[in-house]
Amino acid sequence: MEEELMYIILVRHGEAEPETEKISNRARRLTEKGRRQAGRTARLLNQLLGKQPVTIWSSPYRRTRETAEILASGLSGAEGVQVTDKLIQASWALTSSQLIREGRPLILVSHQPILQSYLLSIVSAALKFTPASMAVIRYDVAWREGKLLGFLTPGLCKMMEDSRRESEEE
Repeated sequence: MEEELMYIILVRHGEAEPETEKISNRARRLTEKGRRQAGRTARLLNQLLGKQPVTIWSSPYRRTRETAEILASGLSGAEGVQVTDKLIQASWALTSSQLIREGRPLILVSHQPILQSYLLSIVSAALKFTPASMAVIRYDVAWREGKLLGFLTPGLCKMMEDSRRESEEE
């Protein structure tokens, strides 16, 4: 069986405003901090992916769409954002059968615990996704399994960006 490898990047939305009587869970927006987190994630992903064409899928919730749009605007190879209800259910088998169609990198922007469930199904690892964290996976399409290459939190992304900026100033 021939190996067909691709990258799947699971991203949790950035920090969002709280749910209230006036703001439903689906309508919650990113906070200013959440927008900064998403921007930092986009810059890091742009360094990792360069100009490779990348497909971005988002759950229909407002905070995930906003995060995905910030990622798309910061990635050289992004071809817009596609929205799907598949990313609000926890079955990786169903999601992957619908969304994996080509070997290009795939970014899925969704929610905890859904992303945690996908990660467990793909690489047999259980990690909690905090707002704006991401997992980078090398995925074998034929075998439907992957290898976790990295798990990045907003704090680590900020530290990497600050370190890069300091070395550029020297």
